Formats: sequence, C-alpha cells, structure tokens
Amino acid sequence: MTRRRGFIVLAGALLLIVAIGAFALGRPHDTPVEARLETVAYSHFITRLPETGVVQRPHIQTLSALVSGNVAQVFVNPGDRVRPGQLLVALANPQLLSSAAGARAAYEAASGRAASAVQTNTLLPAQNASSVVQAEFNLEQAKSNLSQAITDQKNGAQSGLGYGGTTAESQRVSADANVAGARTSLREAQRIYDADKDLYANRAISKDALSQQAARLDQAKIAADQAEHQRRDTYAQLQQNVSVLADRVRATRDAVRQAQAALDAAKLQAAQNKSGDVTAARGDEAERLNDWRYAQDQVARLEIRAPYAGIVQTIATQSADSLRPLQPGDNVSAGQAVLTLAADGGFIVRARVDEQDIAQVRVGDAARVSGEDLADKTLAAHVAAIGEVAQKSDDPANTSRQIITTVQLDRSLPYLRDGMNVDVDIVTADRPHVIAVENEAIRRDDGGGAPYVFTVRPSDGRAVRTPVRLGAANDTQTIVAAGLEPGDRVVVDRNPAIVENVPVRPAPSPAPTGGAA
Repeated sequence: MTRRRGFIVLAGALLLIVAIGAFALGRPHDTPVEARLETVAYSHFITRLPETGVVQRPHIQTLSALVSGNVAQVFVNPGDRVRPGQLLVALANPQLLSSAAGARAAYEAASGRAASAVQTNTLLPAQNASSVVQAEFNLEQAKSNLSQAITDQKNGAQSGLGYGGTTAESQRVSADANVAGARTSLREAQRIYDADKDLYANRAISKDALSQQAARLDQAKIAADQAEHQRRDTYAQLQQNVSVLADRVRATRDAVRQAQAALDAAKLQAAQNKSGDVTAARGDEAERLNDWRYAQDQVARLEIRAPYAGIVQTIATQSADSLRPLQPGDNVSAGQAVLTLAADGGFIVRARVDEQDIAQVRVGDAARVSGEDLADKTLAAHVAAIGEVAQKSDDPANTSRQIITTVQLDRSLPYLRDGMNVDVDIVTADRPHVIAVENEAIRRDDGGGAPYVFTVRPSDGRAVRTPVRLGAANDTQTIVAAGLEPGDRVVVDRNPAIVENVPVRPAPSPAPTGGAA
C-alpha cells in the first residue's frame, strides 16, 4: 500500500513538471510588437478603371455631291444647327435642267400618244384615216422643229418662232461694229481735245470751251467702255447657247424618229385592230415616265439637304487651296465630299479597355470624364455600349488586345469639340456603406487557404487571428463581407513577428482609415 502511494506521488510530480514546462513554453513574449493599426468603420468604397478616350459625336455623316455641277450657294456655316430636310448647299447644272425639260416633253408627248391610241382603238373605223393624218402631221411638225433647231444651231442663236432672227455672227458683227464706232468716236474726241488744248494754250479759245470738250472726251471713253462690256456679254451669251442649242437638236432628232415610227405604225395598222398600238403606246409612255422621273431625280440631287437634325462640322475646301472653303462658282464632281454633319445627340467618348479589364465593365456603369482640355471640369457619364471585337492595341508595347467602349456624356460643355483627348474613369463598383480594410491587412497561409486578419483584443492588446469573408477589391482596399465589426482594430502591417496572442501596440503615426480608392 505504501509502495503504491509512493508511485502515485511520483507520477503526480512528473505531471506537474510537464505542465510547468508546457506553460513556460506556451507563454507569449511579453514585449509588444509595434504595428500600424486600422480601426474598422463603414466607408464609401469605389473602384475605378482609368482609361483614355477621344470625344466624338455619336453619328457623323459626310454629305457628297450626287451629281456634278457648280456651287450655286452655301446656306450654312460650321457650327450651325440644322433641321431634317433643311437645304444646305445648292448646285447649278443647266444641262440637267435642259435634260429634265426634254424628258418631260417626251413623256407628255408619249402620254398623248397613249391616250390617242386608246381613243383610236375605241373609234377604230373612223380613226384609221385620221390616225395616219395625225402621224404625218406630227412627223412634219417634228421635222419643222428639227429644221428650226438645226438652223438655230448653225446661226449660233435661237431665232424664236420664225427663221428671221438675228444670227450669232450678226450679233458678233454688230457688237464689234459698236466697239469700233465707239473707239472711233473716242479717238476723234481725243483729237479735238488735244487741238483745243493747243488753242487754249495760245489763248484762241476760252477755258469753258476746253472744259466742254473734255466732258465730251469723258463721254466718249464711257461709251467705248460700255461697247466693250456689251460685246463681252454678247460673246459670253452666245458661248452659253452652244450646249443648249446642241441639246435642242438632239431632242428634236429624237422627236423626229419617234414621229416617223408613229407614222409607220399608223400606216401598218390602219386596217388592223389597234389593241397592239395601245399596248405599245402605254409601254412607251411608261418608259418616258421613267426617263422623266430619272431626270427629275438628277435635278433634285442638285440640292444637298440635311438627312437628320444635327450640327454642321466642316465645309469642304477647294482642291487647289485647303484653306479656302467651297464658294459659289466652284466646280464639284459627283461623289466629291461637300460637308460633314454630326447628329445632334450630345457627345460620346470612345475608350479602349484592355481585354483583362473588360469583365469588370457593364453597360450602364457610371463614369467620370476629365482632362487638361476640360480645365477643372469633371463630367458625369455612363457606359453606353461595349464593343463585340477585341482589337490590336495601337501601342506596340501593349501586347494585350482592347475593346472599344462607348461612354455617353450626361451633359456637355460649350467648348467641347469632336476629337478632344480626355481621361475616363469607369466606376466598376460603388458601395456607399461597407466595411473595407487595406489590402496589406489581408493574410493567407503559405499554402493558400481561407483569408484572415489579425485583430487586437481590446482587453489585453493581443493579436487574434480572425477569419474573414472578402468582397470586391481595388488597388488599395478590399471589402470585408463578414468577420469584422465597426470598432475592431486590424493589424495592417504584414510583420511576421505578429502571430496569434502576441501583444501589439500602435505605431506612432497610424495611417488614416476609410476613404475611396
């Protein structure tokens, strides 16, 4: 019994020694570790994606001349606001107008023939002879018109209804004669004036007589200048008549051919049913109507109108002078750009977002636009569209591809212009009331695992390992969704000496907490 009691005492002593050793080994160091601490509080958490972009109008269209001609008038200037359908630029092309008039005349003639064919088919017995007579009359009339047109073309001027009009040559001769007469009168007046000057110098005539002769000399000079001017006008007018007369001859030739064809058809079908005539006449009428509509469309294209409400961006310049905008009289060819028009829908900014960042961007995300060109102004905006294609970066040093992202400005500035470079901050996260800590406070074990932080226990100032559940993060902060409460003090420094139950004291200058990043 005594032996057993001794064994129990010995075992108890050994256990006491082991406990004391374990307590001594597990007892933390009493010297506090100095570290920067952050007091947990609710804050406004923002994540921004910084990019650069270019200010643009949402839709810009280049309006080109659809037909060739000369500028008749430009009705707008850069910066003008225009409404849909407003006339912007008018072109002049007399040949198109003449062609349209000829096409209309041809259509009206064809329409008349179609109506006549229908009537003839209805009153066939009585109309057989009259149709031939009418066709012969039309042919003679067309030939007469052609003869008149050819005569006028040879004469170089239109003579009106008859053949006795003044020819171009006679007009030139008359103009030259007027100039020669005026020059002769001028020389005579000059000769008399020079003679009167000598007489006046010899006191043979009075001063008043010399002045009267000087006045007659001035009148002779004016008359000579007027004759020269009238001759230039006459020559210019006759030159303009050349193309008009040629078009008239072509039109009358077509009329003769049509009249001859009508006469031949009338003779062949005089004793037959005229239903074929009706079909042919109506087909010809439809064809001439198409020709007239086409000619009308060509004339309508001389007017360049606004396709939508917008703002005039630029007026095209002359090909020989890039600083001089198009002006009345300048020639433009079909397809030549005349002006650019921007849709009146505010401004957008097109930015290039790297492919690794695009997953953070959503349509509707808020954005802020600023830059040197905007002075101290920051404009609110939002993401309006995200491109579907990743493009190669313009920067050779950037190997990642980029996605064109469109940001719509919520308001504009008077001095905002298309093509300005700006900075764009896309707000990818905006949480007004969350708990967020600095990224340095988040720890993980060497092998990874769940995140945790060290908090400082208020009672004894010792470090406590606290598991946390994280949310969104930016360059400086991370949202803590669970694990921390307002008022908790978190160790920010990643000091390896800070472990579980180590006493921690604040560093002399702790960094301020909260704030947006």
